[in-house]
Amino acid sequence: MIRINLLGKVKVKAARPKSVRAASNQALQSVMAISVLVISIGIIYFWEKILSQQDADLSRQIALARKEKIRQESLLKENEIFEKRRKLLETRIGVIESLKKNQSGPVQILDILGDCVQRTDGLWLKDFVQKDNVITLSGMAMGSPDVIADFLTNLEHLGKFKNVTLINIQEVEAKYSFSITFEGNMVPHSKEVS
Repeated sequence: MIRINLLGKVKVKAARPKSVRAASNQALQSVMAISVLVISIGIIYFWEKILSQQDADLSRQIALARKEKIRQESLLKENEIFEKRRKLLETRIGVIESLKKNQSGPVQILDILGDCVQRTDGLWLKDFVQKDNVITLSGMAMGSPDVIADFLTNLEHLGKFKNVTLINIQEVEAKYSFSITFEGNMVPHSKEVS
């Protein structure tokens, strides 16, 4: 019978010597070490790029924040100047309004005093001083002290003045010098704006 070997001869590989195996292991280890080194350098390079980009971004943000701080400080200074001007203007407006409010009071008082003096013959006023609500008058009267008494009575009957008081009276060559104090009860007219 004929034998046919379909598998062919099995070749047995010759065993490599240990030096060849060691050399190939060293080469493989060298390739692996170089690969790890290259990959590590690549990772470090990309990590450094990312960190430098973040550093640049943070530097830009810090620069923008400093510019914004300077801008806001200038706005704050402008606001302080504006507030000082506003307070000054409010003070001025308050003074103007109080002057407008109080300007009619002395006019009314002088008008009333003028009427009282006209109704009293032989009397004239020399001095008029108003401090707050207290008014001091000084004047001269001809004839007798009754002229001064009539003037005081006229002032009291008006109802516009309180505490009408004769401070002093002096006779000088048939004339009588006098001083009077009283409280003015004048309320300024309020103007309605429509």
